[in-house]
Parts: sequence; C-alpha cells; structure tokens
Amino acid sequence: MNAVILKSAKGLILASGLIAASSVLGYAQDVTVALGAQASTPLSSMYAGAPSGITTLGGHSFDLSSGNLIALTNGQSVALAGSWVNATSAYLLLNSANTYLWYDGTVVGNVTVTFSDGTTQSTDLTVGSNLREWRIGAGFTDNTITDPAAAQVWSGTALDGAAATIDMLTITLPGTKTATSIAVNDTNGFGALVINLAGLTIDPQNPQPTPQPQPQCTRPGNSCSTPAADNSQAWKFQPSVPGAAAPTNPHPNANSSNHGHKSQ
Repeated sequence: MNAVILKSAKGLILASGLIAASSVLGYAQDVTVALGAQASTPLSSMYAGAPSGITTLGGHSFDLSSGNLIALTNGQSVALAGSWVNATSAYLLLNSANTYLWYDGTVVGNVTVTFSDGTTQSTDLTVGSNLREWRIGAGFTDNTITDPAAAQVWSGTALDGAAATIDMLTITLPGTKTATSIAVNDTNGFGALVINLAGLTIDPQNPQPTPQPQPQCTRPGNSCSTPAADNSQAWKFQPSVPGAAAPTNPHPNANSSNHGHKSQ
C-alpha cells in the first residue's frame, strides 16, 4: 500500500493507509498509483466530461477512480511512496492553474524521485517548457509546452466552454534501481499559481527469467543415452529417401563391434 505525504509550510500530514487499491496493474508493465485522500479537487469541477476510472491516456494506464486531483499551492508538496523495482519511467498527469504570462520560463516546482539506495533524481517544472495552463482557452495565460517529454494526452473543454487540456510528463528513470517515493513540489513563492497532479503511473522493468537449456533428447526418461540406444544398429535399416543423404550412425563413438552384446 502506498503512503501519500502532503507537506506545507504549516506542517506535515501523513496519509498512510488511506489509499484503497493503491497500485493496479495496467497495460503493458504500467503500475498505476492512486492519489489517495489528498486528492480533493474534483476533476468534474474543472473539466466537462473529464476522463474517469482506470483509463488509458497517452498509451499508459492511470487510476482516476477517485475523480479528484491534487492541487498544490505555494510551498506545498505531495509524496507518493511505494516500491517500484527497476523502474524505467514515471508518467505524471500535470498541469497548472492561474498560469499567467509573467510565469513564462520560470521554474515553479520539481518532481523528485527517491531510490532505495538513498539517491534522488529531480526534474524541474518550468512554465512554457514542460508545464502549462490547464485551461488553454483562457486569455493571458501560458498555454504552450515545448519539452518533448511533455505532451497533451486529453483535450476537451472547461465548464465555461473554453478549451482545456490534460498533459502527461514523462520522466525517464535508470531501470536498475528501486524507486521508493515520487514527490511533486510547488516551489513557487509568488502569485496564485497552482500545480495540479491528476494521475501517476510507473513502468517497472520486471526481471526476466534466466533462460534454461533445452534438453536435446526427446525420448521419455532421457533414454537417448542408454547402452541399448548407443549401440543400436537401426540406423542401417532406415529407408533411403530420393535426393536425401544416406543414413548415418547417430552414435559414431559407440562400441558396435559386438552389436551391443556382451563378450563370451
């Protein structure tokens, strides 16, 4: 079961055990992560006909069963804990709100992945690069993304009829470590910008089984190597097939001078 930790300047709230169905196997190797009780902003309060349930966006499965997203304001962060062995990628449904044009090019947060060996990997969230306004039909907001790692995976309308989007940010992970926490941090200290996390899924690289050698003998009990089989002369009496090579002894090193019989 995953633990969701929501931090702010006023304190730390641990919401472990409040998540039902925390990880659900999805398409391919996707492991969806439920956002838990800290997701309290209904998607239906923003989007008209928002996606719901276990759904596929951008070729990956997400658990949107709660119907809510996590909204982070200045200085807040949320951490989702788990154990994802050999994780290769993290996919986050991320947008911002109140993303006015003066934020363009500004780093307003980051996504930090913590591994079991204590190391971390951090990705900056930069307005106009890998983060943009969810209500792209609004005026005076930054409505573009240029980073190839960020892409639109759902398009529709806001409740007021303006064009709206859900974007997915792809973060490439080493594939050789166990990820234990993924945190989204709003580091912005100016204005009313909000970072919205609507979904998270992880691609773990499941260990492949070691190939086992296949037996060469197809007879029951591996009886191809018994003395009787080794000394058999049956190969001499195989019918000739036109155009095929003449039958040869399959056991050329066997002692056939006495045709397999004991010496008197």
